[in-house]
Amino acid sequence: MSSFEALEAECLHQFGVAPRKTDCRGSFIKLTWFRGLEDHIVLNDDVHIHMYVKCHIKLLFGIILFGDKSGAAVHWKFLPLLRNFGGIIQFSWGFGMPGTLV
Repeated sequence: MSSFEALEAECLHQFGVAPRKTDCRGSFIKLTWFRGLEDHIVLNDDVHIHMYVKCHIKLLFGIILFGDKSGAAVHWKFLPLLRNFGGIIQFSWGFGMPGTLV
């Protein structure tokens, strides 16, 4: 399976839709794809709410935590971290100073 095919499969699994090749740069998904997806999700049940939150988390990954040098894309390898959405609270995302949110 090529990197793009794996990216496609992961996005289909988590969002029910996959980016086109033009929405990607190699193994990176453009943040505009996640913004567009987030904007079109109708929050009518838990599944769609989870998809919306996953999009928002990927945007945070790309903008704040793991973005590329251009700040316009995020590597798809972080998508599997969002598979177990219920267990995400148990992940260690770093540490913060006393009195700050992490």
